[in-house]
Amino acid sequence: MSRVRGRLLRNASWNLVDQALSALSNIVLSVAVARSVDAAAFGAFSIAFVVFGVFIAVTKSLVGQPLQMRFSHAGPEEQRQAAGSGLGVALLLGLAGGVVLVGVAFVTGPSLRPALLALALVLPALLVQDSCRMALFTCGRARGAAAVDAVWALVMVGLLLLVMGRGSVVWLMLAWGAGALVSVVVACALLHVLPAPHRTGQWVRAHGSLTRYLFPEYFLGLGSMQLAILLVGAIAAAEAVGALRGAQVLLGPLGILGAGIFQFAVPEVARRPDLPTRSLALFAGAVSGFLGVVTIGYLAVLLLLPDQWGTALFGDSWPGAAAVLLAMGLSSVFSSLANGPAGVLYGTQQAKSTFRIHLVKGPVLLGAVLLGTATGGAVGAAWALAATEAAVLPAWVLTLRAALRARSATPTAVRSEPERDDDDDAAAPPLHRPVKRATS
Repeated sequence: MSRVRGRLLRNASWNLVDQALSALSNIVLSVAVARSVDAAAFGAFSIAFVVFGVFIAVTKSLVGQPLQMRFSHAGPEEQRQAAGSGLGVALLLGLAGGVVLVGVAFVTGPSLRPALLALALVLPALLVQDSCRMALFTCGRARGAAAVDAVWALVMVGLLLLVMGRGSVVWLMLAWGAGALVSVVVACALLHVLPAPHRTGQWVRAHGSLTRYLFPEYFLGLGSMQLAILLVGAIAAAEAVGALRGAQVLLGPLGILGAGIFQFAVPEVARRPDLPTRSLALFAGAVSGFLGVVTIGYLAVLLLLPDQWGTALFGDSWPGAAAVLLAMGLSSVFSSLANGPAGVLYGTQQAKSTFRIHLVKGPVLLGAVLLGTATGGAVGAAWALAATEAAVLPAWVLTLRAALRARSATPTAVRSEPERDDDDDAAAPPLHRPVKRATS
């Protein structure tokens, strides 16, 4: 038992290190842009960053989550083959997204065009890099994922130091993408795979029973969040998006902690289909309680941050970020409390249940943000985000409670089977069918 606890602790620690390095790359980039350009240009970058977030959400739903949910307990060779297929899907998404962004860039205003064109160039590397991290987590190699993100951060910071004096968003974003590209090369070497885009059709058919829920769920959940922030820019101004992004950067460490624990929880739960229901409930409660306490404490510290420090970090963008900080912080508090139930639900492959939550949350979020922005600008939008997270929290708790009750009445042998449709798996080659774990 002590050896198991030690391994879990090491995995959790490396997950947090990896998430810190990944988020650090984004935070450093945001600070570099904020210090190099004016508030309007930072707002244009923030819009491009939100678009990047939408593509990341789509890629996780089609690649990252299926990898973790269905291959965490597979053998090494099957994990390797699945990783190659998943990276191929991510590469195709990045290339297709880049083409779309080029078209969009030429129908937008000149202030936004450079940031979108830069994002189009670096998007394939960014999406494949994130999928490499998910593949390494799936293989139980969190330390390798941390090493890959360390390479990204080091290369990017070195290039940022070279180009910051140019005062251009494009050069800064190209440095971001170049770091991701080098990171992809290192990750593929660690995984002993290359992206296999020719197997995209097989991947989609094999995991349709998951992605048919995960894809719209991510679009409705994370995607609607990013779309809501884009609407803030359309209704108010690009500076309003910059204000929200500035607050998100300050709250970044909380996102690091929450995402790191979530990335640890999902594969660990997925590897143990025989865990007792009571253990899963305690695990969810422990995760939520820990994150809730840390989030409240960190927010209290941020609210006492002197204005001089904020101005030193964000320059002209600081007043806007400070105005929305409390509301964005409370949004993080409610979101952190949902992390425990969400981790267990995803780990037990309850894709249909989590989809239902986001099916309601997405439209509510968009409507609330539209109303909040129209009445109070960036501040109103921030409070709308907080209110939505508070309203959806009970749904996560009640959904987990219902899932655990159903689990208690399910035989163990059936419990270890992934949630899927027979037609999807019958159409898939054996390599990409979910592995059935033997039970004692």
